[in-house]
Amino acid sequence: MPGTVVDTIMESMDPDINEHQAPFSAVTEWSGRTLFVTATGEVELVNAPQLETVLDQAVGDRPDVLVLDITAVTFLSSAGLAVLVRAHRNAEAADVLFRVVANNPATRRPIQLMGLDEELDVFSDREGALVGTTSL
Repeated sequence: MPGTVVDTIMESMDPDINEHQAPFSAVTEWSGRTLFVTATGEVELVNAPQLETVLDQAVGDRPDVLVLDITAVTFLSSAGLAVLVRAHRNAEAADVLFRVVANNPATRRPIQLMGLDEELDVFSDREGALVGTTSL
């Protein structure tokens, strides 16, 4: 029935969530046999698939070490955390060492709260992420 509270709420909701996509980018950079993926902006439901695509391609490139640098990420949602877990598992299956650089509360805290720091190799800086690797 038109004019109900539910109709008013539904009309006020944005019909296209993609219209308000949060700023996000991910770039890749090789250094020897190490591939760095640097993400910036917000990793949330709408753009998490973009990060996953970049990470899937990075794993497919078969570096010895894949380092995801999320130090410039300002928001990391549960969708983003799920991408990290899948990337870790995909890298492991491809015999690629996967490491995450996260040093701000917006990224480090969600990882810790979900206990993912027990599953993922998380470092405060890129140098730490490369310790013990031979592919510099």
